[in-house]
Amino acid sequence: MRSYCLCESQETLTAMRLGGIEGKLIHSDEEAKSLIDQLIKDSQIALIMVSENIHNRIKPYIMPIKLECKHTLIIQIPETDGLKDKDYIMKYIKNSIGLKL
Repeated sequence: MRSYCLCESQETLTAMRLGGIEGKLIHSDEEAKSLIDQLIKDSQIALIMVSENIHNRIKPYIMPIKLECKHTLIIQIPETDGLKDKDYIMKYIKNSIGLKL
């Protein structure tokens, strides 16, 4: 099983490649959507990492795929400057299990 990273930052892509993770720099939302469609069809891809900026822009497109696809996990990762939404993890826990911490 392989992982793949979609990001806008060359630094993030370089770090992922140093860690043995394939990836591509994304320049448009349509390019990201097209690549996600291709990766979902590839049975060897188990994890798709999408940078926060891209994820936020195409979230309405990604969310149904995340819910329907059982063989590939799509996650959001921060760019090199960190998460812009500092409460992301707390919101994620609250929305996932209904628990407020």
